[in-house]
Amino acid sequence: LADVAATAKKGLEAGQVLDGEGGYTAYGKLMPAGDSLRMGALPIGVADGARLKTHIATGQVITWADVELDEDAPALRFRRQMEAAVGGDVRERKESRP
Repeated sequence: LADVAATAKKGLEAGQVLDGEGGYTAYGKLMPAGDSLRMGALPIGVADGARLKTHIATGQVITWADVELDEDAPALRFRRQMEAAVGGDVRERKESRP
C-alpha cells in the first residue's frame, strides 16, 4: 500500500491555508502507507483548505499535527475510515513530529 503525503513546495507560515493538489503550496510525495501513518503525514487529498499551525520548510512533509482541518469534510471522514481499515488512526498519535 502507498500514500501520497502533502509536502511543502516553498516555505510556508503559520496561518497560511493550503490549496491542495495542483496548487501553489504543496505537492504530493509518494511513500509506503505504513511510513506515512507512522510519521502522521497529511495526505495531499485532504490538504485543500487546511490551515497551518506552524512554519513548514521547503520540502518538508506536512503532518496532521501541523494543520487545522474541517473534521466534517467528506474527504476527511473517508480518509479516517480508510486508516481504520488498515490499522492506523492518526488521532491516536502524538501531536508532534517524529
